[in-house]
Amino acid sequence: MEDEATAPATPDDPAEAIRQAALEQDTSGMSRMLLRSTGPRLLRDILGPTLSFYAGWKVTGNVVVGIALGTVVALAAYRYERRRGRPGAIAQLVLAFVVLQAIIGLATGSATAYLMQPAILGSINGAVWLGSVAIGKPLAAVFAAEVFPIDEDTRASEDFRSTFRHVSLVFGTFFLVFAAVQLIVLLAVGVDAFVALRVLDAIFILARFVYSVRYAVDHLGGRMRPAVSGG
Repeated sequence: MEDEATAPATPDDPAEAIRQAALEQDTSGMSRMLLRSTGPRLLRDILGPTLSFYAGWKVTGNVVVGIALGTVVALAAYRYERRRGRPGAIAQLVLAFVVLQAIIGLATGSATAYLMQPAILGSINGAVWLGSVAIGKPLAAVFAAEVFPIDEDTRASEDFRSTFRHVSLVFGTFFLVFAAVQLIVLLAVGVDAFVALRVLDAIFILARFVYSVRYAVDHLGGRMRPAVSGG
């Protein structure tokens, strides 16, 4: 069967709009566009499976029903992103985690075991971000090319490296600390408090994205130029 066609970029592509705002050093405009384009997806990915699980479990009293609902929502999000050209490796990693989470939840029959896994993944994620700084290849710099119009000269500069070292440290530290808080709350307080904390997690992640954009534009705004392809 042929692969489904992905949606082509259009003049209204949010990534292009964000890059244009970066060229104009319009941090407010970038923040608004970033929230509009990324906010709904982050809320869906972070809260969708957890809230679906919680609703199904609370209404029926059956952990299996909750796991089934959470898995369906996560798989629907995976399919949606794949149809819009999300990188295959990332989408496959997400799918593998969704399946693993469901298997562990079903095998244990435990809401705590099911919900614990995103928090554990968050701690691994934080370690990866901090590790990328330690080896001199900050992850934020890798993702920056998708958002900011940066030429090769700027990319090779110390300003670029220091800016995205800082952003990577912020992300890595947050992932580690918040993952630890979520695990403590889940194990010591319970599922209800954990679900409420996941809502705060989504809000904090959005705030971190906005902060990172503003920080990068403030420090690199005057050096942002579109990369020029060789002819």
